[in-house]
Amino acid sequence: MRTFNLLIIVSLCSAVATAQPSPTSNRRGGRSPQLLFQQFDKNADGRVSREETDDAAFFDRVDTDADGFITRREATSFAQRDRPQETQPSAPVFPANTADVAAKRSLLAQIDPVVGKQSRPPNVVLILADDLGYADTATYGSRSIPTPHIDRLASAGAKLTDAYVTAASCSPSRAGLISGRYQQRFGFEFNTAGAAITHRLHRGLDPAAVTLADVMQSAGYRTAAIGKWHLGTRAQFHPLVRGFDEFYGFLGGAHSFFSAKSDEPIHSTLMRGGDPLIEPEYLTDAIARETVNFIEKHADQPFFAYVPFNAVHTPIEATKKYQDRFPDVTDPTRRDYYAMTSALDDAVGNIIAAVADHDLTDNTLVIFVNDNGGPTYTGVQSNEPLKLGKLFLFEGGVRVPMLIKWPNAIPAKQVFGGTTSTLDLFPTIAAAAGIDVPTAIPLDGVNLLPYLTGERDGSPHETLFWSNGPNTAVRHGDWKLVCSGDSKWLYDLSDDLGETKNLAESHAEKLQQLQTLLRDWQEEMLPPKWPSKAGRRVHDVDGQPYEQNI
Repeated sequence: MRTFNLLIIVSLCSAVATAQPSPTSNRRGGRSPQLLFQQFDKNADGRVSREETDDAAFFDRVDTDADGFITRREATSFAQRDRPQETQPSAPVFPANTADVAAKRSLLAQIDPVVGKQSRPPNVVLILADDLGYADTATYGSRSIPTPHIDRLASAGAKLTDAYVTAASCSPSRAGLISGRYQQRFGFEFNTAGAAITHRLHRGLDPAAVTLADVMQSAGYRTAAIGKWHLGTRAQFHPLVRGFDEFYGFLGGAHSFFSAKSDEPIHSTLMRGGDPLIEPEYLTDAIARETVNFIEKHADQPFFAYVPFNAVHTPIEATKKYQDRFPDVTDPTRRDYYAMTSALDDAVGNIIAAVADHDLTDNTLVIFVNDNGGPTYTGVQSNEPLKLGKLFLFEGGVRVPMLIKWPNAIPAKQVFGGTTSTLDLFPTIAAAAGIDVPTAIPLDGVNLLPYLTGERDGSPHETLFWSNGPNTAVRHGDWKLVCSGDSKWLYDLSDDLGETKNLAESHAEKLQQLQTLLRDWQEEMLPPKWPSKAGRRVHDVDGQPYEQNI
């Protein structure tokens, strides 16, 4: 049955790449994987059974959840990971499309302005840290790095203990946050790769996707993105066309914290608006400076400041000012990481002080969150007591610190243990601003305000999902399932937060329940629009292989 093997791989590879538009094309011009799958799904039940093949070994490789069927998603995922990476046709993934722009503009025109009414809506400051260890602030357990400014956000508002991101790496996590939707709905499963590849192949967040900033801007807010973008480098992805009035930062995934020695390519350089620049100041300090300036300039009108720091992402670099705060740390990399985190804390303090200086504290919603777990490969971040870190779908990769402060509405000094997600920030911020988001803008998140104000009990989410090539995960209630190819880990987080006891063999019914939930969710998602990076490393996790896809 090798013909079946070849056909399904080639067909689905073609679907993920590009094809000429046809009556069976999806809206991006690629042939629909669903329609291709129907060639093999003889009884039209959405699955290919073992009986339809005569190659058991091949079937078992594709049937990653071992339920006796190959789904469209499994076949697509197999095709994606079984082919060479970064060798896709060089056709742009999301070329500029005026029809998309017009359709989105028409949709956003349905949003009624909230600015200018009798009562002023709250200002919003959304601070996103980068690669911060889960336990690297004092409020989440650090005894090594003082973080007084971040800690005060917790004491003045809500500390969320079970907050998650939608991906264990930078770029897809940001796509989920800014869109309020699982990024897989846009085929945004992996990092966009290096800035040069991202730029050449037009990778980024689908320009048709509505962002939180689009909605805030349409409602009359003054908006700014200040820091690391990482959602595309071409003009159709630029923050200034994604709902932001102002932009300072860089478009790629990483940048030195020190001044560039010469001009950099447009996809790597720091810029103000669209104009490249060389920043003389330490970058964390500069991002804080620009945010303070934005607040001061627009203190008399409602503003939304999205502040995605690149601290504490590599390169691990710090100035002497911050290094000198840790004289007893002898390891230079650890000292610099601690110094970077201290600089981040100072930056948060400066931003909060600017809000206070204009008597805006009570009516400003401030959110602090991280983009994914701290990486294990640096050797200096701490995600204790969680398992592993960035690039893994275990708790250390996807559970993050999240603090929410809004004195006018959210009681101080509360600890909230409900299951939450960065998907929730879009609907929460929109609700706080009094914006009625049109039903034509579907969101996967939940408005957290009723939970944080005490109006509603319980958990915002019963179930959350993750997908990363052959790696998938689902949390349902207190149960968590992680899969990587044939490897499976099942945990009861209620008494095993560190994911130390794999219950996959002893709880077969629970395993099957979570696999079914995961399979049903995956059927709603698009296949990846681009492959993961080459050089996928396989790690041994408690005796089973886990393949990192970035």
